[in-house]
Amino acid sequence: ERSKPPSFDNLTNSPSLLSLSLRRQLLLVGDKFTDHQATDVFITFASRRQRKQNHLPRSVCENLELDMTLCHLFNHIRHVHSSATQRLVCLSRKSPIPKRSLSQCAASVALGPSCSRAAASEPLRRFAGNKANLSKTTCAAAFALLVATLDKDQTQKTPLEGMPDDDDEHTVINWSGTHSVTLPASSYHEPESIEELEQLVRKCHENGTPLRPIGSALSPNGIGFGSGGMVNLVNLDKILKIDKENMTVTVQAGARVGQVVDALRAHGLTLPNLASIAEQQMGGFVQVGAHGTGASITPVDDFVTSLKLVTPAEGTIELSSSDDVLFDLAKVGLGCLGIVSEVTMKLVPSHNLVEHTFVLTRDEAKAQLDSLLKKHKHVRYMWIPFEDAVVVVTNDAEDAVPKEQISEGSNMSIEERFHPLTTLLEELTKNDKEPHTKESMCGMGFGELRDALLAVNPLDANHVKRVNRAEAEFWRRSEGFQTKPSDQLLQFDCGGQQWVWEVCFPTGTYQQNNGNDMKLMEDLLKQIESSNLAAPAPIEQRWTASSSSLMSPAHGPPGGLHSWVGIIMYLPSNEEEQRNNITQEFKERYCALLREVGKNVNATSHWAKIEVPSAGVEQAKLRMYLKSRFPLWDFNVARYRYDPKNILGSDHIASLFSR
Repeated sequence: ERSKPPSFDNLTNSPSLLSLSLRRQLLLVGDKFTDHQATDVFITFASRRQRKQNHLPRSVCENLELDMTLCHLFNHIRHVHSSATQRLVCLSRKSPIPKRSLSQCAASVALGPSCSRAAASEPLRRFAGNKANLSKTTCAAAFALLVATLDKDQTQKTPLEGMPDDDDEHTVINWSGTHSVTLPASSYHEPESIEELEQLVRKCHENGTPLRPIGSALSPNGIGFGSGGMVNLVNLDKILKIDKENMTVTVQAGARVGQVVDALRAHGLTLPNLASIAEQQMGGFVQVGAHGTGASITPVDDFVTSLKLVTPAEGTIELSSSDDVLFDLAKVGLGCLGIVSEVTMKLVPSHNLVEHTFVLTRDEAKAQLDSLLKKHKHVRYMWIPFEDAVVVVTNDAEDAVPKEQISEGSNMSIEERFHPLTTLLEELTKNDKEPHTKESMCGMGFGELRDALLAVNPLDANHVKRVNRAEAEFWRRSEGFQTKPSDQLLQFDCGGQQWVWEVCFPTGTYQQNNGNDMKLMEDLLKQIESSNLAAPAPIEQRWTASSSSLMSPAHGPPGGLHSWVGIIMYLPSNEEEQRNNITQEFKERYCALLREVGKNVNATSHWAKIEVPSAGVEQAKLRMYLKSRFPLWDFNVARYRYDPKNILGSDHIASLFSR
């Protein structure tokens, strides 16, 4: 196959390679993938039969010369058959390989709603959402060399030789590509029923065996990781009840957000708000305090009306608003009080949103902020370091926007909009061994172009300034409106592998913003630019109302206003030394700047993005701050009651709250 790589046509038309179902999914892509739409990830296919884990040997992957980055794209476990679970397993990155060579082993896989669990003949559960920095036609990555196994009888022995046995290890990598955990395959669990989950929790409690709940591994800091043992509820993904009268939905915690939204669409309902990515499992979506944006809209945990937790000490319990403090602690429980098995959330009628993207100067963005927050349902700012440009994205219900105010989107072609990026990339790589040309860049998405540009010299401030300038011009050429269903517009491309840290802080009330949001941004940008830090765009800023959840970073009284600010440094290449240098720069300089300016506004970290300092003194300071910011005494009392042996904890959790 290396001498004759599979083509898209061969993959979509060959019964010997793909089952009818998978061929249908591939055809949905609608375009052939090209060399220049290569992905940075290779997904290996493995099957579990009679609970024996079978993985493709690492040596085989090395022989295929595959680069294995962006594992976060497919860090989902998908069942295919009730008695023979098929799974997709991401293998860790080994060595830098040019992107173009990967496309020889890649096939684009269409993304869409997951298949019904009852469809036992389905060879693959489908994925939803365009991830990382892939262009639209390469929204999923390849497992083309292994798909032949999909047509094999489910009961037959896998044709792959050299498979490890039950004692082999299992590795999970988060979507940001920044954290991973390796544990014995026997310590990684995927129960297929609530009864099996309850039995597993009970057994682990009796034996004192660690069992950390893990969802889609979206959290940038790997908060769900636990080297002693993990449980993934991917098989517990049923939509249990859609109550149109009370406008609520009840789901098993393993259901993905996108899957739930798809199920609600037929009933004219949707979730009130989304985070940037809809691949979260509903349990993790709530437990880490995910949020969208909207000054009058609370974080997602505030829309929970009841929870079922499988607790080590007291079995399955159900909590609702009648349980007062305990319920308000458990909504953002970080997986520490019990394993969420079922969630009921409030809904709103499904609706289209009109999105308006435009660019303001910094002074204009500050002057117009309060009016924008009150005028628009959803608002987010994207600040561009070293540039007097703030990208503003607003969203409003279609029926609330007069049609005469809606103009067409940018009248420029994609090529014209991308021109500032492509011309810069062409210039910077013209003397490279494999220079980027107009032909090679055809089909590359915005994120791919930005990564390629940054990869040239990501820690050189002057170089990053040029990239940021090109990005600002791209956004100026992209101004305009678009109208789509709310669930499509509230998600957005977060870029490729990256380090990210996001903080939340109070900034007055909805009626009276006290200016903390602009104060922090002014101070942060001043520090970045005076220290010449190579900070790429964007610095993203969003707003939410207060949450009633006691452990939410946005907890506060009704009517409160909170701002969320996220900084980022991309990991644009596979070079180990470069990645290590970016990691060091991000943690030691960039985070230090944000931490310092954040003190002035009582900023605290998003739970899924808080990185534990390596120094003991800094860890102690962090614990003291968290103790002053959150009701940790009550939280730890609840932890001791429901998990007295601390089997749901981890080293990361222990570093945040000693018990």
